[in-house]
Amino acid sequence: MTRCAHGGRRMVVAACLLVAGMAGAGHASAADPDPQSPYVTPQVDVDVTYTIYPPHDTSEVMSQRMRWSASRMMQRVDPANASTYMITDYHAGTLTVVNPGQKIKTVIPAPGAANVQMGQRAQGTWLRTGVSRVAGIPCALWQTQDTDQRSSEICYTDDGVMMEVIRDGKVMVEASSVARTPQDESVFTVPPGLKELHAAHP
Repeated sequence: MTRCAHGGRRMVVAACLLVAGMAGAGHASAADPDPQSPYVTPQVDVDVTYTIYPPHDTSEVMSQRMRWSASRMMQRVDPANASTYMITDYHAGTLTVVNPGQKIKTVIPAPGAANVQMGQRAQGTWLRTGVSRVAGIPCALWQTQDTDQRSSEICYTDDGVMMEVIRDGKVMVEASSVARTPQDESVFTVPPGLKELHAAHP
């Protein structure tokens, strides 16, 4: 999977999955009656809560909230039970991990930012395998490969909201609630006065 940020696995798992899908965006007609790939960037403002299931049953199930501003091309991810959160600005090409408790932030280049554009469908090889319903919302199942060439099945709504990720027959990420509501600018504003740290590199 895409390496998203130095900031802890608990915070970036869902964000990595979202970014990995968005990074494949490419040109296609929005009016295409028989699309060969999905929208993988939400086409509207949306507020989604995801349940993240661990690859091993002994690990803890996690929850994360993802908010998206279509006009600003900005995403915020908040893990449950944590004060640290992540803001990605795709116009600026930056990903900021914010720790308000320690009054610090870490800024790195946003993975795949150059390829994330509104009104564009995903590039690459996608196979539509069926339809499903997650959190009471219909979505289309698409089979594709991640950056590690592992096959995944991802359920997207017609307007690009990721609803579910399945790998090796196991649900990895699942939307538990979706609200298509306008997102205020303040949601995506990095607090002033934070000390900036340099991200560690492997």
